[in-house]
Amino acid sequence: MNITKKNIVKSATKLFKEQGYLSISVQDIANDCGIAKGSIYKYFSSKESLFSEVFDQCQNMYFVGIKEINLQKGLSLREKFLQQIVFRFQYFTEYKYILVEFTELPIQQNEKFKPLRQRVRARLISWHKECLESLYGDKIKPYLYDLIFIYRAILKEYLFWIIYEDNLLSMEETAAFILAKMDILVENTIRGHSNSIINRSAYEHYINGENTVNKEQLIDKIIGEAEKIISKQLYGKSYQEELYELITILKTEIEKEKHSEALICAVLSYLEKEVELKSIIIQLKNILLINERGLS
Repeated sequence: MNITKKNIVKSATKLFKEQGYLSISVQDIANDCGIAKGSIYKYFSSKESLFSEVFDQCQNMYFVGIKEINLQKGLSLREKFLQQIVFRFQYFTEYKYILVEFTELPIQQNEKFKPLRQRVRARLISWHKECLESLYGDKIKPYLYDLIFIYRAILKEYLFWIIYEDNLLSMEETAAFILAKMDILVENTIRGHSNSIINRSAYEHYINGENTVNKEQLIDKIIGEAEKIISKQLYGKSYQEELYELITILKTEIEKEKHSEALICAVLSYLEKEVELKSIIIQLKNILLINERGLS
């Protein structure tokens, strides 16, 4: 990397790390580097582009640290696992303005940043997969993908607690607690012969950010599931026919090029009142991107 570009990234990393994305301007970074503002634009087209470079480098350094832990001699797999959790807490706390708080910023929707974020997410999840496989072995194979996402969710929530809550938690004790609970979860899952929810195909689709599922096909599938639920319930015949008629109205309206948002919202709201249909109708509303103002 060019010396000037390297210095720009170094200054940007320091300032973003200390004060956050919104608080820092391109001029601030230029001042810290001791160069003209225009010099930054020779290497980066925008502040967003510069932040993307910083974000990428910070993630790469995180994985360098993880790799170093993994290569340490004299540590058991369990000890390495624990140290990796602690390191994650330490590193993400130190770089919270870069690695955590960006999620609420406009850059999250930036077309150049989105694929970078997707690659980073895939890399993190794949690393969780390797860690769990190395620690628990083949016995978790039937439940591997569900355990990955449970572990990921636990890590995320405790990380946010450590970063933002005033009630201080020991990173080391929290890591040990998480691992102990994962032990229990793994053993109970295996003993209970639970059915796996997430399969390999769904996992790969998720981490690769593929949009191979056609929206119209997904809507048809959900509506089909709603019809199956209606057919299995002990409704009176007239009420069952009424629900089927509403489903037909819904399908017809969705298929129209210029549909009535008010009508779709009204039908969905009515169907959602049925306890058995509530969850799947909420999923359908989510797919249709319904908000308080209607269909968007």
